[in-house]
Amino acid sequence: MSEQRFGEARFRAALQERPLIAILRGIGPDEAVDVVQALYDEGIRIAEVPLNSPWPFETIGRLVRRFGERMVIGAGTVTTVVQVRELAATGALLSVSPNTDAAVIAEALALGLVPLPGYQTPTEAFAAMAAGARQLKLFPAAGREADIAALRAVLPKDVTVIAVGGVTPQTLAAQLAAGAAGAGVGSDLYKPGMSAEAVRERARAWVRARALPEVELSWNPQCQIGEGPVWRARDRTVHWVDPVRSKLMSCGEGMQRELALDTPISALTLGLDGQQLIGCFETGIGLVDEASGRVSQRATIPLDPGCRFNDMSRDADGGLWLGAMHKGLLAGRGALYHAPSADGPLRRVAGGLGVPNGMAVTPERLYLIDTLSRHLLAYPRSGGQLGEPQIVTDFLDLAGKPDGMALAPDGGLWVAMWGGGCVLRVDARSGAIEQRIEIHGTHHVSSLCFDDEGALWVTTSRMRQSASQLAAAPRSGGLFRIKPVLRNA
Repeated sequence: MSEQRFGEARFRAALQERPLIAILRGIGPDEAVDVVQALYDEGIRIAEVPLNSPWPFETIGRLVRRFGERMVIGAGTVTTVVQVRELAATGALLSVSPNTDAAVIAEALALGLVPLPGYQTPTEAFAAMAAGARQLKLFPAAGREADIAALRAVLPKDVTVIAVGGVTPQTLAAQLAAGAAGAGVGSDLYKPGMSAEAVRERARAWVRARALPEVELSWNPQCQIGEGPVWRARDRTVHWVDPVRSKLMSCGEGMQRELALDTPISALTLGLDGQQLIGCFETGIGLVDEASGRVSQRATIPLDPGCRFNDMSRDADGGLWLGAMHKGLLAGRGALYHAPSADGPLRRVAGGLGVPNGMAVTPERLYLIDTLSRHLLAYPRSGGQLGEPQIVTDFLDLAGKPDGMALAPDGGLWVAMWGGGCVLRVDARSGAIEQRIEIHGTHHVSSLCFDDEGALWVTTSRMRQSASQLAAAPRSGGLFRIKPVLRNA
């Protein structure tokens, strides 16, 4: 790996650990080590000393010598090539600028530094990328979540956006949900003369407010398509299926199991008893025998030519809702079906859809993902009857396509983004994207469910990816656990 790529990898790894950059404007060399130690103790891994601070290069040199590779140390307000050279001599890694200057970017790259130029417009952002920058700083960023989302939709995936200027603990979640990889924090963390203990308390408040989720790979059975996860409290186990390989996967404490099924199942749910696994196959509903892998067909219905069932959900009364799609992905051929139980009868309740995917059912509404049109729809419902749907959101400014969906205990909707490498929390009323959580090491995030502790279980897929794509996403096909999944303050 080149020196430059190694530096970028260190910077991004530090952001993933804690998406905050401490901006220590006005700090002096005698106090810097204690202040940065306090930040480090609270989990912050990146700090910059603006060059309009007293004796900045001496301060940066001390920090580099003390924290070495444990932290990414750099300078802010870097505006000239000469300053870049002085910065490189300290052993620092990060060169942050308030503007886009091609010469400053080029010199930083030539000396092995990671340039982080500032931009205000898309034109400046693309000029910075043309000069070689892969990390961009939006300044000022307060209230510009829509601008971040719009630019993020057209930026290459390997370009990182940092929000700086006016970001608060209350707005950080919205900035990250819009696509920022992190935020720079200045006077809200440190002001000249502030004690290290006071900085520690402020850093702790930022970390508490963010309540960063932990994303863990629980098991990777290398599913071609991981679908229909359900949590069964009885055995504290997640069950899900791979319809391509006709397998049932089960993962619990100390247990990982694959079971061959005699019929491909595309989605699962639990019966009202909370125990029986119910699956949907190409033309109907069946009960899954977990000892033999046999799928006992209970209710079927003739579908339109070329169509099959794709996803399924259960309501609180035991009613089953199934989405059917055309195998050739033809628009308008998808439909919704309802059955009062696994024994049927099945009947069609809505049509005109593309690819019906994730569903979440409340007493008043049925929320549905149509992956082909990229819509999250809300159908008013009364029992097994549906009214005319409304579009909640269209995901059109986000990378990837919406796929599976789960209803959180607090009423939020969580959506898996196929091709987007993340899950999103969506406000069910406004359609606003409230939170984004990256699933690193995978590209196709397919479905998700909650357990009884509020953790989110996420399935992923290896389908339609080349060998080189899978090498870059080695955790594809795995099952992930995210905890905590909290609505940020």
